[in-house]
Amino acid sequence: MDLNKKYNPALVGFIQAAGVSAYCALVSAFFFYLTKTKVTPPGFFGFFLMLALLVFSAAITGSLVFGYGAYLTLVKNRIKEAFTILLYTLLFTLLIILTTVILIVSFA
Repeated sequence: MDLNKKYNPALVGFIQAAGVSAYCALVSAFFFYLTKTKVTPPGFFGFFLMLALLVFSAAITGSLVFGYGAYLTLVKNRIKEAFTILLYTLLFTLLIILTTVILIVSFA
């Protein structure tokens, strides 16, 4: 991958938003699977699992949303492009959230 090449900010934002959405879908599938098992609430280890997953998820989604923008800002000094990509990422994430809400309401 050529890191000096300029990528379309909208495309980068969409890919980042899709990555966050895919990760959220995987975590949701994990929780859905846990609710279908006949396991009793695990107490201490359940709380530990939730907190560890929270920290891991914050790191993953933070990297997906802010990683490339931080690289552009700190290494390439392309601050405007970094903020444009961040705005596109947030916009596409909001569109994915709204689409999900519409689907939930229409199928409920």
